Amino acid sequence: MNTSFRIGLLSGLIVGVFVTAIVAIVTRPRPEPVPAPSPATAALLDASAALKEENRVLKDRIAEHERSKAAAPAPEKKDEKAAAEPAAAPEIKDLFAKLAEQGLGAFSSPKMKEFVDAIKAGGKPALDFLANVLRTSKSATERFMAAAVLEGVGDPAAVDALAFALKGDGDDMVRRMASHALAVMKAPPAEAPLRAATADDTDWGVRVNSAYGLAKLGKDDGLQILQKAYESTETPAEYRLAILGGLADVAAPSTAPLFRRILSDTKDASYLLVSIGALEKMKDGESIPALERVAGSTHPDMVKQAATKAIESIRK
Repeated sequence: MNTSFRIGLLSGLIVGVFVTAIVAIVTRPRPEPVPAPSPATAALLDASAALKEENRVLKDRIAEHERSKAAAPAPEKKDEKAAAEPAAAPEIKDLFAKLAEQGLGAFSSPKMKEFVDAIKAGGKPALDFLANVLRTSKSATERFMAAAVLEGVGDPAAVDALAFALKGDGDDMVRRMASHALAVMKAPPAEAPLRAATADDTDWGVRVNSAYGLAKLGKDDGLQILQKAYESTETPAEYRLAILGGLADVAAPSTAPLFRRILSDTKDASYLLVSIGALEKMKDGESIPALERVAGSTHPDMVKQAATKAIESIRK
């Protein structure tokens, strides 16, 4: 994975004036990469067979309607046509296989949105398919991708499957993706699995993601863990911005002193933009003097404009 893509995946995108937090997948180097996709398991084949059987039944029904058209009264033709064209079940397995083939490249592919939309349209059977992948696939890449898609769908019905992966999956990257999916869903049922992972998981990235999820649920202990991770000298420098983005996304008033301090102590534009955005989001009036200093400084124009905008927004 190239550095720029990895950092983009970890830290999110600059939207307006601050980093949208995707603490998720905060990674330390691992001895082995995520394995390439393996053939679908028997369970996946069973799910695919079920979808094909459903399609067969639908086709039979359509054929039956077609046979009855000739005998139907003219006014009924429009209704018959509507009944003869039910939405076909999406070929979920085929779409998922194409997505998994791309690996991490799928995150920048239109196939990701296409598949997320297909899952939303497919309802419970589609969600169950992904949950089954997450629980049974022998491929870490497939399980990782299933968790990523479930995050994109954002349906709380997926909490149980994601919690299953978070607790027991043997691959760090899969657990990191599952913990992040639970975190951004901001679903109350996710609190228990996130709290357990924050305390017990052996992987640093999973613990940080899980703390981020607790913080998004308004839990002080998650917020404190996240802030300590940011301030710790043991945290790799390349991950600190991602963690700060998580704190900015939560924008808890108790973190305002941290962001004000960054405005005074830092010249890095990325850190400044994240901090300005966080202070604006929390409407922190005490930060106005620091923001005014930034707006009148020699920082890049983008930073000064962000500070000016934040001042205006806070004063409204």
